Amino acid sequence: MSSVSQLTVPVDLKRAEYLKHELMKFATTGALKDEYDRQHKLLFELATEVDEREVESMLDWFLFDWFDPNGEGVIDYFLDSHKDLSKEDQDILLDWQDSIDSVFEIRSLSKNTLRLKELDEDGDFNVVTSTPLDETPFKRKQFIAARLLPLGDHFIFSGLQFIMPDRQSALEALEMRRALEALDSPEAMENAQREQCSAFCELFGCDEMTVPSGELNSTLQRFQQYVFAERRDPESGLTPAERFKTEFGRELNVPEMPPLPEILSNAGNVTILCDDFDGIVLLPDFNRFKQVFESKNPDKAVPDWQELMWNYVKDPDIPIVAFERIAEQFPERVEAVMRKLIGDKDFSLEHLYAVLLHYKQPMEGFDDMQDEQNLWDLFNGNAKPAQAKSKSQAKAKAKKSTGKATAKSKKKTTSKAAVASKPRAAKKATTSKGRASAKKR
Repeated sequence: MSSVSQLTVPVDLKRAEYLKHELMKFATTGALKDEYDRQHKLLFELATEVDEREVESMLDWFLFDWFDPNGEGVIDYFLDSHKDLSKEDQDILLDWQDSIDSVFEIRSLSKNTLRLKELDEDGDFNVVTSTPLDETPFKRKQFIAARLLPLGDHFIFSGLQFIMPDRQSALEALEMRRALEALDSPEAMENAQREQCSAFCELFGCDEMTVPSGELNSTLQRFQQYVFAERRDPESGLTPAERFKTEFGRELNVPEMPPLPEILSNAGNVTILCDDFDGIVLLPDFNRFKQVFESKNPDKAVPDWQELMWNYVKDPDIPIVAFERIAEQFPERVEAVMRKLIGDKDFSLEHLYAVLLHYKQPMEGFDDMQDEQNLWDLFNGNAKPAQAKSKSQAKAKAKKSTGKATAKSKKKTTSKAAVASKPRAAKKATTSKGRASAKKR
């Protein structure tokens, strides 16, 4: 391995700095601005004071650790909206998807380069900066918390670097980061949703409750108050608000409920439904939705049933669990109603997910719903020769929308009611990306 003194600053360092600036601008003012603002509010609405360092760290997290339900991050969105980027620029950005957020020891440094060692791993990282290191507080044998971005055979810093006072503090910081990574895992998210459902059942005594839309906000506010200020941890005996004050020395501000989306505020009533996988979901006019399947004559029971059904089929914010609950009770009726709605007399519950995903999250290149159904069969291992004629093409397109592809991995079953139980392990696989393997030099 070359010594630090022999390392030179990469010629593309300035280009990388420019791309990082453009990525930040895109995230905060471009197509993802609303999502960035939402995440910013979620993170800081419980705090009474926020400093610039916290905001910068949050932005760095958003750039590299935020992912949408399909596993797409800021870099994916940026590349999709900047088709004119050179191959070199694209490669730089794609490499940044393997960023390394950890705690390091400074092994050596020279004018513009540092050699870092991750605290609990083998291998060194050669980090280059455009700022001369004699103008920084960095010293040999210091411990720093930082995010590294790959750049060719080197790495660069992203966001802020935090100097640890000693090795023990560094180990504690590393342990905290590992714990936060675990909290962000699909398993942890699912556990948190189960806890949320348990709390709802404790407070209201049921896992499904329907209220007039005008009472929805106050109902959710009451639940939020219970979760933060009344429900006690069985081990510590503290509420989340008390624990927050103990750990951070300031009061936890329980946020006000935001205005209701139009689809909920305009509904006659809204059902609050607890699901172990999806958590707490809000379903507009769910009682009328159920009537469509409970009645043998939906035209009479719910005159506008087709408009209501299409809302449930197409709206990506209405989760598939709405159909699952009904299909568990009335599988034949679900099949009959869907056949009439989509005009397909051969529709089967085996393709319920394929049809719903076709409308809720259309996959690029799959304009024909039959293609989606064939893809579903392909991932189930049930594709017939005629259906599987372009298997490699189907897999390539499915890879581009991993969330939908992996959600389709449930085995085919002859029980119609069983089709309604969701492929949980597959669906949660793409909700977040794991820690990237280090490109150590």
